[in-house]
Amino acid sequence: MIVSRLTHRSGLVAVVLATLLAAWPNSDSFAQDKSARLSFHWGVDHESAVMATRFANEFNKAAAGQFKIDVFPSGQLFTIRQITGALSAGSVEMGGVVTHNQFSAIDRDWNVVQIPGIWKSIEHQREFFAKVPEGKALRERILKKANLVHLAYVPVGPYVTFSKTNDMSTVEMMRGLKARSLAASERPGFASRKMSVVSLSTEEVYSALQSGMIDTLSTVPTAVKAYAWWDHLKVAQLPYAVYADSELMANGTWFNSLPANIQKIMIDVGARISKEATEGTMAGNAAALKELVDKHGGKITTLSGPALEAFQKLDREQTQPALSKMMSKEIFDAAIRFTSTGK
Repeated sequence: MIVSRLTHRSGLVAVVLATLLAAWPNSDSFAQDKSARLSFHWGVDHESAVMATRFANEFNKAAAGQFKIDVFPSGQLFTIRQITGALSAGSVEMGGVVTHNQFSAIDRDWNVVQIPGIWKSIEHQREFFAKVPEGKALRERILKKANLVHLAYVPVGPYVTFSKTNDMSTVEMMRGLKARSLAASERPGFASRKMSVVSLSTEEVYSALQSGMIDTLSTVPTAVKAYAWWDHLKVAQLPYAVYADSELMANGTWFNSLPANIQKIMIDVGARISKEATEGTMAGNAAALKELVDKHGGKITTLSGPALEAFQKLDREQTQPALSKMMSKEIFDAAIRFTSTGK
């Protein structure tokens, strides 16, 4: 009787294990699936979320029932800090990655994008990673290490420093402000201005502003709009000094398991979305700044003359040297050479 029960239980365990193993995703089963998930942390009204959703919709239309992408916005599956690891591990097929501050966790040389005042635009920054040997090798190294495939650019845009009430018109005015940091590479700029720093993920920012834990934030204007941070942030400081890029990425193992025609549709749709999103990001962020002023009682502080020169001098003498220690000399020198001479 005991032997019979044990045999029965062992049989049940074997059946359960077989069922679980059959359901577990792997590179072979990837190719059999006719749908995939696209995860991103942006709220649905964020410009990058709009373009990511458009990528899925246009792909679904072009695929004509052969394959389908399901969209999961607002961090339903993974947060901004989780998505790169989730993609690498194959826990999700596609995702929106803010490469600007997330790739530095894979390779510290990516901190090069945080050097303020040297990049003319997002396209200028991409050119460094596409044409300059050191930049090209860095990008290829990261994509290989993380097992990622690029699908489309959905840039976040130009970074602006926002504050609750401080007009940030001089370096001295910013002393003592409490800033949010998403990545370690943001800290040198705040430190040079004698500001304190609190590390917070996107979903924690609103309550931190509400409670007074932070009063300052460097981000893109469309994020201030999408997450209603302008309920608290009322002052924006210009001109732009840093440009944040974002991309739609796929798990490499999964992508390579797809039929060639499905891969081609994704790449073709991604190219169209990249162009539209890149052309629209500056206009979208400028419109969000205007809305901050016109509808939310905001104010723009545009630095110029001696005040701007003081900030630029501070960044050359303190922020840049501190950032240079967070990357190799090779990549730092290549970026300074490229942005100074174009070579």
